[in-house]
Amino acid sequence: MKPTDVRIVAAVPSFRPVPFAVPLTLSSGPITGLTEATVTVSVEARNGRTANGVGSVLLSHPWAGGTDDAMRATVRSLAATLPAFGTADPLQHGARLLDLVARSAGPRLAAEVAAGPVDQAVHDAWARAAGLSAYRMYTEQYLNADLGSYLGPDFAGDWPDNQLSATPATTLPVQHVLGVAEPAADAAGRRWIKLKLTGRVDADIERVRAVSAHGARLALDPNEAYTDPADLARLLHSVHAEYVEQPVPRGAPGPGTAGPLPVLADEGLPDPRELDTLTGWDGIVVKTCRGQSSALLAYCWARKRQRFVVQQDLTHVGPALAHAAVFAAHCSYSVPAFECNSLQYAPAGNAELAVERPGLVTERDGRVEVSASGVGIR
Repeated sequence: MKPTDVRIVAAVPSFRPVPFAVPLTLSSGPITGLTEATVTVSVEARNGRTANGVGSVLLSHPWAGGTDDAMRATVRSLAATLPAFGTADPLQHGARLLDLVARSAGPRLAAEVAAGPVDQAVHDAWARAAGLSAYRMYTEQYLNADLGSYLGPDFAGDWPDNQLSATPATTLPVQHVLGVAEPAADAAGRRWIKLKLTGRVDADIERVRAVSAHGARLALDPNEAYTDPADLARLLHSVHAEYVEQPVPRGAPGPGTAGPLPVLADEGLPDPRELDTLTGWDGIVVKTCRGQSSALLAYCWARKRQRFVVQQDLTHVGPALAHAAVFAAHCSYSVPAFECNSLQYAPAGNAELAVERPGLVTERDGRVEVSASGVGIR
């Protein structure tokens, strides 16, 4: 037991609509707006200190599965369970949330995203009660169990701070997104592009080549659209890119690790405590929308296992964008580009952040500024 362990006194969810300035079109269709779920958690530490913490995500039901109403209900349900968790550190609380997600009805990914703001808020409140950055607290001094308790015996004696940077980045290179309906010319002048694909292999190959002509470094994201292994193999052998995200449906076997491009699991990622069961993939995508506990464990697993690892977002706005940026600034990824596509698609969601941290929502020379508060997760 640590004096900084916290008991959750209350957890209050709230919701607001976030319209998109332009649709973000995936292989499954366009997204024109989403609900932002925010959870505010009040905690009391063993040492008597109290604090509030905040977690936030967009409930991207077209990506995660389920419906907006169902995801809101899951946020409310998970938040309501927190006061019964007792007193613990945030990774222990996070493990209990992951257990609830594993038992939830409906799409598992939707439940993970709904758990995201709940888990984030606990980490934020824990660190705020201590008056410290959470990233300085992922150590033996403040955590009750090492990574071996979550990721298996190979991780015994390891702590998350072993994989985090002691000197976080102050700027991050921006990765822009091109939806399936956006013209290749929009890549002009960009250094990093994540290109959404359709699963129609001939059209995808042509589009990748057209965008490549503009000189950006590309990541490819079919969002599970490839169901024919032969089509996927032809795509991978016909184009150049940094990596490919989740080309096959979640639940399908990994396409193998002997291909010409790194292929990363995203929608199909298992519970982070079960990542050693993941086969047929070169690496993983870390997303803070799944929660701080999941993102931290997944990142540490990939680094220890020397797997290809990147961080992507879920059109984060406001506090979620600030959180994702500070998390990325403390990590060392296989590709340094930071996806923050709300700057393109949902700038209205960043109105308050533009006042608090204007450098984070203003791209200069292909980069955004990261200005951590020094307390909490962002």
